[in-house]
This record gives sequence, structure tokens and C-alpha cells, in this order.
Amino acid sequence: MHLAARGVENRAIHFYLPSFEGGGAERFFVRLANHIASRGIPVHLVVNNDNGPVKDLLSEKVDLHVLGSRKAVLCLPKLVAHLKETQAQTLISALTRTNVAALVAARLARTGTRVIVCERNQYTALLRGMDPLRRVAMNALVRHLYPKAHAVIGNTDLVTRDIAEFASLPKEATGVIHNAAPDAAQLDDARAAPTGHPWFDDDKPTAIAIGRLMPQKDYATMLRAVAQSGSDLRLIILGEGPERQKLEDLARELGIEDRVDFLGYRMDRFRYLVAADLFIISSVTEGFPNALIEAVAAGIPAISTDCLGGGAREILGREFPDRITPIGDPEAMAMAIRSVLDAQDAASLNLQSERIARIAERYQMSEVADAFLARAWE
Repeated sequence: MHLAARGVENRAIHFYLPSFEGGGAERFFVRLANHIASRGIPVHLVVNNDNGPVKDLLSEKVDLHVLGSRKAVLCLPKLVAHLKETQAQTLISALTRTNVAALVAARLARTGTRVIVCERNQYTALLRGMDPLRRVAMNALVRHLYPKAHAVIGNTDLVTRDIAEFASLPKEATGVIHNAAPDAAQLDDARAAPTGHPWFDDDKPTAIAIGRLMPQKDYATMLRAVAQSGSDLRLIILGEGPERQKLEDLARELGIEDRVDFLGYRMDRFRYLVAADLFIISSVTEGFPNALIEAVAAGIPAISTDCLGGGAREILGREFPDRITPIGDPEAMAMAIRSVLDAQDAASLNLQSERIARIAERYQMSEVADAFLARAWE
């Protein structure tokens, strides 16, 4: 019996996100809000601005509040007003800057709102790419404000330990709640739809990668691994970002430009996942990669770097430790690619399918929602 059946339907849950941009955090929390609302629990989603494609995923059952700016600091007065007007009992926020704004707003509103802040990546790893002055300011805010949160939730053990040590948080104030696998119905719909690319219509293997084209994702290692794999593997990359031109140039330099297709950001990602032969992540740092658990739920083999944040190892480590490769090591990734493509006999494929199914069963949205509601209503 999930928590909506325990006499607490009238306790509204408020979520706070920066926008509807296409990141994994935004997609996950919109899905979570939709699921909780489907139980008959009042749900409010507050966003700084409503830009971004993930807005199309939001259920009509979720009450949307748009504060009207791209910057959290400019939205602070309206966020305070929202907490006062609704007398919000629980506010769940995600991503560090938004978390800081949520904690400040709750103190200014004086409504007794319990703020649950969610870190989606290893905080100390993300600091390395931050401007020095901004890093000093953010560190001071996190150390001062995070201990005032009702709970600080990470999506992996390592993410949670990292922020707990940095902000000197007591163990009872922290927790781990993983991201959820996609609903089976979403994947079934994708399988029933036409394939999203002509490469899926022939016998040559095709891999897929999903994520923003930015340094954190280290797509250069992935491209080099494909080039060194000694196979005819093609690679489709779903994502957009500042490194696109650099990566297209690298593909040409490696002589694989005719085997790599940069398709940009796509909302119909599941159509590609269910048709692919392999999924690859080459990131330097990730929390709990949404795209990786989506690939596992789609039933396709996956390879990932042992990225900082620990999520890839938590997902794959028990069943497929040989498919986790060192960060920035294209040779090791190329070996893993060859290993997957060579294991095509019936016995290997059946064993692989059983292991993939066991992973997917561990990350169901109903259990994830129960974990958040338990924290919100404790």
C-alpha cells in the first residue's frame, strides 16, 4: 500500500526547480511530481521560468507556478510570497543554486516550511569548474544553509556522503533516494512507434548516447573508443551543447564522421533507446544517470565510465562490473564495446537479459515516491 492510502491526501507537496530545460534532474522531478499527483495528493511545481521542453511532460494534475526570471535571486520575493500564500508544509528543491534559494525563502517566509534539498551530482566535483569568486560564495552559502534543511537527499551513496562531509551534516539529516526507471508503458509505446533512425533498419550495430555536449560528459573519450573498437559500430548522440562543433571536428579527424550522427536534443529519446544495440556513457562526473537507468529499463546492454558520483557503479557494478571503465580511457572502453558486440550467442544474450531485468526492478517510481513522501511527512 503506497502512502496516499494512509490518510494523508491533504498534505500538499511543493517542488521547486529552476526551469524545464532538458536535464536529467528536471525530467526526474517532473515525473515524480506527476506520479505523486496521480495518487490524489495535491502537488505544486514552482519554477523560476517555464522555458524548456520538459514542460510538455507535466501532468495537468500538477499546479504550476512560474516566478518569471532565469535567476533564482530575482525570483526570491515571489517564492517567499508563494510559501506564505499556500502555507506550504513541505518544499522539495533540486540543484544547488535552487536549493540555496529555497532555504533562504523558507526562512524569510517564516511559515515553518520544511525544505528537502536534493543534490544530483557530487558537489565537490562540480566546484572544480566554477568561477573562483562564485565558488567561495556558494561554499559559504551551502555550509551555512544546508544544516537548516529538513533533509538533504542525494541520488547515490557517494553524492550524499560528499555533501554531508562538506556541509558537516548529521547522518540523520541526510538520505539516499535513487532516480526511477521509466514506466513500462512509455517503453512499450516507443517499441510500437516507427524506429527513429535508418541505422536501426539494417544488421550493423548502433550505439546510443544521451546528454548535453559539454566537458563533463567527455564525449571525446567515447568517440575515440568507437574509432578504436575495431568494429563497424555506429553512434547516435542525442543532446546539444557548446562542444558540438569540437566533437564533430574530432569525429572527422578520427575518420568516423560517417558513423556518428549528432541529432541534438530529442524528447522522443525512448524510440532510440529501445531500438539500439548498446548504450554508452563516458562522463567524468554524474550522480545517478537517468539515461543509464532508462537504457537498462529498455533492455539494452550499457557501458559506462566509473564516473565521480558513483551512480554508474551502483547501477551496473553488481551485475556487469566488466562494463565499467576508467574515466578518460578510450582503450578500456573500446575493449568493453568489443566484448558486448562479441557476446551474441543465445546463452550470453539470455544471461544478459536476466541481469538487466534484475537491475531495472530495483528502481521503480512507486518506491521512489514513497521514499520522498516518507521524508516529507515524517
